[in-house]
Amino acid sequence: MSIEQLFDFIAQNFIFVAVIIGGIISMLGRLSGAGQGQQEQGGQRTNQQPRRQQEEQVDWREIFKQEERETSKPIETQQEVYFEDPTVSRQQELQTQYEEMQRKREKSSRKVKELRKTTSQNEVYEKRGLDLQLSQLSNREAMKGVVWAEVLGRPRAKQPHSTFVRKR
Repeated sequence: MSIEQLFDFIAQNFIFVAVIIGGIISMLGRLSGAGQGQQEQGGQRTNQQPRRQQEEQVDWREIFKQEERETSKPIETQQEVYFEDPTVSRQQELQTQYEEMQRKREKSSRKVKELRKTTSQNEVYEKRGLDLQLSQLSNREAMKGVVWAEVLGRPRAKQPHSTFVRKR
């Protein structure tokens, strides 16, 4: 395989080659990262041994100084910490949420009842407002009504007329 053929192959399959190169770089990065992680762990192990030796060698003067500093501080009141069972607290949360939802539901049902009541009252008032008191209508007013009905006529939508005259 010549170099020209290799370059042609790379140019034709650029995405495939890019994926292969990315995979190789990723593998090398993981290997170098694992090597550094092992070195850090080894360093931590060696650091733990001197710390243990330092802990064993305690300077008593420092301990007494710390105790004196602690006595000069005001004594804080101890707070009792209660740990509840998670299931109990969860049940209480659910109970409070349930009660809250019940209150909201009752409130909304009251609002709906009030709206229905007001709409029914409005309908009664509207019916009373539409009452034209035809029983108290005089003959003169009845004649005026008939004349106006003839003048106004039926609505235009009910009797459309054509604006274009057809010639035959």
